[in-house]
Amino acid sequence: MKVYKVRLGDAALSAASLYIGRGRLLFARLVGGDQETRALRKAIREGLRAAIYAPWSALPDYVSLDPAVRLHSEAVWIQGLPRVRNTLYLPVFREGEQTWYFFLPGSGPGSGDLAEELEAFIEAVTPYPTPGLSGLPPAQRGRILDRLFGDRERYAFSRIPAQDDPESFPRGILMPDRVLREILVDLARQIHQAR
Repeated sequence: MKVYKVRLGDAALSAASLYIGRGRLLFARLVGGDQETRALRKAIREGLRAAIYAPWSALPDYVSLDPAVRLHSEAVWIQGLPRVRNTLYLPVFREGEQTWYFFLPGSGPGSGDLAEELEAFIEAVTPYPTPGLSGLPPAQRGRILDRLFGDRERYAFSRIPAQDDPESFPRGILMPDRVLREILVDLARQIHQAR
């Protein structure tokens, strides 16, 4: 597993997982102490840039920390020392006139059930109504979601594998607003047919 060093001013954190897209940090799992966590909160609030030290990789040297990034901190013990594990996740950002959504299964409410996670994501970060997937039996939900997210050519979204372990880590889906609208229209049609 690769470990990246993320520097925010004088604070340095270790990252095992990083997703970077369009010059922004979309997802990261960082480990540090209380001081580093306070520096991270301040950096997010002020929209500072973070330096990523990973000379063996193709990662950029600097990425923006968007103020809309979500931060979840939890106390952990690593080799007998108290540390803080910080999870960063940027679900939506704008680039010029375009809005982008980053859906990462396993990172939000309803974790474990893809239909519930997708609906929670849509409700929390988009202006669109939820499609009503959770009202269907699990087998139908699974078939609809497999068909939907399996058709990458039709919808033109990007699956982003984890930088550290593409096989075992959940893959994020980065999509522009236009693509999300297409997916929701098709999803509503499929749900209506399933009922």
